[in-house]
Amino acid sequence: MVQNLGKRIVIVGVSASGKSVFARKLAQKINLPLIFVDAIMWQTGWSYIGDVETAKKLDEVSSASEWIIEGYIVKEARSFVFERADSIIYLDYHPLIASLRYIQRWWMHRKNSRPELAGSPEKFSWKFLKLVWTKGEAVSLNRFLAQLKDKNKIIKLHSPKEAKHFLSHARITEV
Repeated sequence: MVQNLGKRIVIVGVSASGKSVFARKLAQKINLPLIFVDAIMWQTGWSYIGDVETAKKLDEVSSASEWIIEGYIVKEARSFVFERADSIIYLDYHPLIASLRYIQRWWMHRKNSRPELAGSPEKFSWKFLKLVWTKGEAVSLNRFLAQLKDKNKIIKLHSPKEAKHFLSHARITEV
């Protein structure tokens, strides 16, 4: 099945679910500009700019006509980012997958930062691993998505295999 996505796409899910990797592959395939929320909200050394400033920057970038926005969307920005989106791709994987990916990500980037987080090497945290394992970040996200007017724009992918299949059939259309 071919998936028509539009030209404004949000990719969400719990931390370490693979949003960044998925987003890079999708952006390359359909040739849309990619915006990493982590690059917006975190300055060098894991200095957080705050929810209000993050929301302002997301308002600015989501006003464009074409984009893929990947990452945790702060509560203050969800209404306008999700409203503007043609598609919301939700990587809703089993907690074991995200937990193992978190450990792998920490190991790979503990000395050299991820490309979207220059100057911020990964730090391991048992508290964060627990948040990933319990899908704590997903509680408010699920509640918000359940209240969206247009639920047809939500695409839930439940496994890396499903995501790979999705990517092989994804394309954009004029909306």
